[in-house]
Amino acid sequence: MQIRYQTYSQFHNKDPVVGSDFIRVNQLLKYWPEAALYKYGEFPDVMIFTKVFSAYDYKFPNHFENIKILDICDPMWLEGMDVAETARAMDAVTCPTESMAQFMRQFNTPVYVIPDRWDIDPKVLKPPREHIDKAKTVVWYGYAHNAEILKPAIRTINELGLNLKIISNDDPILYRFDDRPKEEYYQFVKYSNDTILQELQLADFALLPIDYRPIGRFKSNNKTTHAILAGLPVATNGDELRSFLEPEARKKYMLEQYDIIKSEYDVRKSVDQMKEIIAEAQKKRND
Repeated sequence: MQIRYQTYSQFHNKDPVVGSDFIRVNQLLKYWPEAALYKYGEFPDVMIFTKVFSAYDYKFPNHFENIKILDICDPMWLEGMDVAETARAMDAVTCPTESMAQFMRQFNTPVYVIPDRWDIDPKVLKPPREHIDKAKTVVWYGYAHNAEILKPAIRTINELGLNLKIISNDDPILYRFDDRPKEEYYQFVKYSNDTILQELQLADFALLPIDYRPIGRFKSNNKTTHAILAGLPVATNGDELRSFLEPEARKKYMLEQYDIIKSEYDVRKSVDQMKEIIAEAQKKRND
């Protein structure tokens, strides 16, 4: 069976690929010989559209006749994408969270949750960071426009004397929220899929506050799971931020979380899920 992905990065000429395509497509292709990126003119057995939608001047998702799946991992309807028309034309819809699945089920197409997962190949995933000394550096990472959720935490970070490391596509200029000179506490590092695990391990723990914005409930936990796989505990509030100053607290967190996350968030499980969804779609068409 020939499976092809048409990705957001292909459709919008993004190089390097956006994070969602790296997580939900590129990683899977390594373990799925029948799957590849779509090339113009192909007519595969299965098309998976990853954040690619029907539009008034683009109807390929509607007209493709074989099995077709929409993989949506962001609330793109808030950006004006025709999610409804696209979803109704599909055999199935996949998404990373149950809250997004609940929204997508209104379009009467089968919806499945496939969490964002990671490649745990030892060649990719290095041993987790060890925790010996009192914490000096806390890291946040993500797209720059999401860094605003850090604003309430800046004062606490300063009070604790922590250095703040930001790994992002662009510098979010967080020092505008603080009186302290940037050079004293704030380091920006450009995000790269090739170096993210190494950069994370240079910090003592991660700070990923709960996102209370309207889009927050649809967000994947992929940054949390990735940080844990790098060996970093993840603080979501001020109390956790303070507790992770001590190495004992960080060790305890990792002891409780690491093995579970490594088992549950192995990207090969996503490949297996997608194969099952395709088989179910094929069965329904044959019935």
